[in-house]
Amino acid sequence: MSSAATIEASPCAPQGRWERATSVAAFLVPALALWLPSGYSWGALLLLLLALANLHHWPRTLPRLSAGSWLLAAAILAMGLMWAIQADAQAGSARWDRFSKYALALPCLGYALAHPPSAQALEKGLLAGCLGAGGIALWQVYGLGMARAAGHTNAIQFGNLALLLAVLAGIVLACHYQRLRPGMRLGLVLAIGAAFGASVLSLTRGGWLALLLLPLLAWPVLRLPGRQPARASRTVWLARPWAALLLVLLVPLAVSLPQVVQRLQLMGTEVAAYQAQGDASTSIGHRLEHWRLAWHMGQQKPWLGWGDAGYKQEKLRLAQAGQFDINTTYFDHAHNEVLDLFSKRGLLGVALLLAFYGVPLALFWPSRRRQAALLAAAPPPWQQAQWWALRLMGSAIVLMYIGFGWTQVFFAHNSGTMFYLFMLILCWAALCRLERRA
Repeated sequence: MSSAATIEASPCAPQGRWERATSVAAFLVPALALWLPSGYSWGALLLLLLALANLHHWPRTLPRLSAGSWLLAAAILAMGLMWAIQADAQAGSARWDRFSKYALALPCLGYALAHPPSAQALEKGLLAGCLGAGGIALWQVYGLGMARAAGHTNAIQFGNLALLLAVLAGIVLACHYQRLRPGMRLGLVLAIGAAFGASVLSLTRGGWLALLLLPLLAWPVLRLPGRQPARASRTVWLARPWAALLLVLLVPLAVSLPQVVQRLQLMGTEVAAYQAQGDASTSIGHRLEHWRLAWHMGQQKPWLGWGDAGYKQEKLRLAQAGQFDINTTYFDHAHNEVLDLFSKRGLLGVALLLAFYGVPLALFWPSRRRQAALLAAAPPPWQQAQWWALRLMGSAIVLMYIGFGWTQVFFAHNSGTMFYLFMLILCWAALCRLERRA
């Protein structure tokens, strides 16, 4: 729900101590994500500790969970089991590292649904997270003289997650724009600019492709059912906050425009070199060669893939045989989420990945049926705005991750896995809380 400090006259139902503690975790996940070492884990750890401390209560609420909550839990569990079953048996305890993140997310989901956070905690966390990302990016590039901002992870992960924070904060601003007080409105605009600037300073190119999927979010808004303003009025209503956002995003982009233009020109040169000469020594050529290799290996074992150990061995054999560039052996993933799973886990892995994307997207998507149900319940305007914010945020997380996965295996990194799991869990729990009280 929306904070009385940020949204005018927004009544808020009282929270118990467990709900307040969950709200602290919901604040910490986005707030600390990029400007502290493993910052994305602090809120998740608190949520896990709360789930363990509350074991006397939340498991008894499981029979009352909605079908959507069970579907989300099933998608998380299936993805975790895939990593455990098909991981390299010789990796020892590291084999269970990925699985543990998914397994431990399940009690956190059950607890968060029993004691849901307030949406305002997520919103404030996004504000702090955006400012933190922008601050550390400025310090690293202009204070330390680093070529690319990387936070406490690598530049690609940092830049992509900073871009996602900016988008999520932009959704909050757009949905609450009419009710936000001027100070909070300005704060969000500055925070969005800071996070977007952090992404620009990371010089990450592939993540920007994810922005191409965001226009899909305008489709349900433009098809609002029931007693809504005319289409032209809706377009104007949408355009005002997004026009303001565009202006503030142009500032960091303009400051770093020479570097951005240089990177884009370099991208075109590298693509041309790969197409003409098969040059895989460049960043883009390296990715294209990885994609070709992963597609070739996936076709050889299309159902279950090669597994982690088999992937490395076969890739080395093919590279030594001269069929693919030797530089591909320096990385253990294919720089594409779908192709990486196709080569290692086959079509089964691809199907589980699509479910891991598709289930949350289907749960959060503001369909006409859900919009009609919201209008029939006739909640106050601030609550409708909050409903839209949570649904669009959940949808945006999935869409952006799909876009990130075009050029990066995002779930191969702790930051990518943890942020996806726990932001979706917290957004879903906050949405369920809101809909129960609507």
